[in-house]
Amino acid sequence: METIIKKVYTFITDNNLIVCGDRVLVAASAGKDSMALLHILFALKSKLNFTITVYHLDHMVRGQESFDDLLFVLAQASRYGIPAILERYDFNNRRQKGKSFEQQAREYRYERLKSIANDYGYTKIATAHTKNDQVETLLMRIFQGTGLQGLQGITVHRENIVRPLLVLTQQEVYDYLQCNQLLYRHDSTNDDEYYLRNYIRHTIIPVIKERFPHFDNALVNLGKQAHDAIQSINHLMMQLHPECTQVFPHYIQVEEKAISSSEYLFKFFCAYIISNYLKKYVDTNILDAVYHAHFSKKKNCTLFEGKGVYIYRRYRHANSFLLFCAEPLIVGDSNYEYILPIGQTVTIKEAGITIACEITESVNMQQSESQSLILRYTGCDHIVIRNRRTGDAFISKAGRRSLKRLYIDYKLTPEQKKKVPLIVIDNKIAAVLRNVVMQQKPAISLLFLPEKAQKMLVIRYWFHNNV
Repeated sequence: METIIKKVYTFITDNNLIVCGDRVLVAASAGKDSMALLHILFALKSKLNFTITVYHLDHMVRGQESFDDLLFVLAQASRYGIPAILERYDFNNRRQKGKSFEQQAREYRYERLKSIANDYGYTKIATAHTKNDQVETLLMRIFQGTGLQGLQGITVHRENIVRPLLVLTQQEVYDYLQCNQLLYRHDSTNDDEYYLRNYIRHTIIPVIKERFPHFDNALVNLGKQAHDAIQSINHLMMQLHPECTQVFPHYIQVEEKAISSSEYLFKFFCAYIISNYLKKYVDTNILDAVYHAHFSKKKNCTLFEGKGVYIYRRYRHANSFLLFCAEPLIVGDSNYEYILPIGQTVTIKEAGITIACEITESVNMQQSESQSLILRYTGCDHIVIRNRRTGDAFISKAGRRSLKRLYIDYKLTPEQKKKVPLIVIDNKIAAVLRNVVMQQKPAISLLFLPEKAQKMLVIRYWFHNNV
């Protein structure tokens, strides 16, 4: 079947899926799609100059049958003379609450593929998705509810994951196996219509195909147009606002002004972030609610909360940003507290600083450095660095004020309030290191202002990340 190999080769080169020097990790079950992919890539590896390693995961849900799949993949890898990475994971005894077996298995499989590729230097991960898988995925998303993002279906490539067989139908794969007399194994769970994909495949698609013989081509075309539209909008946004979106460990930050020129752009971008980054279904109710809330004049507030989506507005340096999270931004007890011994350094990971203190004579009263401060040494060596607690107060020339009120006056966001470090000496707040989270010098308590002819406590700190 030279025409099939040529078709896949053209698809690979046109989409730049595999290039010279690539180390390809092939995700293989034991089914016909995987065995066709393995054979085709083996046939093309000399022409494209890449290497192959097989990865197989035994889900351990079908007893001896699934273990035999593992042995079969090992035998096929041996036949081709290529390395194999085999794993077994007992999903029956490690089920995660709120996730279907299909979802959990898929997430774990991709997590392991990415981890292995990263640890051992594989440049590409190849999966055996076909055109039929694409059609089934699109139908599932349409029936379950999706937006423009979901209509993209299975992408040809995402990060280092490539899908060389998306150009082939199941019939072409089957014909290729027959022509080359290739063995494969049948997974009995693929016949169980309890699983949605199997129900779509065995019951829904035959009915549709009887009335609309070419519906699959129409769906694939729809998916491609959705993908092209999304990429076009993203490309234009990157040209106009190259840094409007930033990815942080627990949230996605979007510059509000950049997406506010029209209702349609605002809703599109919100849908894009929720779908692509938070991996949540987006319905019009969410988009309408966020768009209406966006007109609120509140500076630091929650714009939307529900359905596993949390959207906040935060102001920084007079600019407003939208923060998209899959969980509440501040969860549980986020207090921190460290003891700072005289003459030693301590890293405050929550605030992103390393801090040190020493005792010195009163020789230089000038506090010129923004990352250092001089306090009166009271003789107490019990120095603590922590964030705010309920009831904390600060004494300045204006009198005693609660830190809660001061933080409101400083216009700190909830996240900043949790991060700003306090120097606490003998259970009294000596200083507030405001410049860790805002462009203001540290505030020093009236009780700890330095005096001439007295020993000083010099505190220095260095930033080691952005907070």
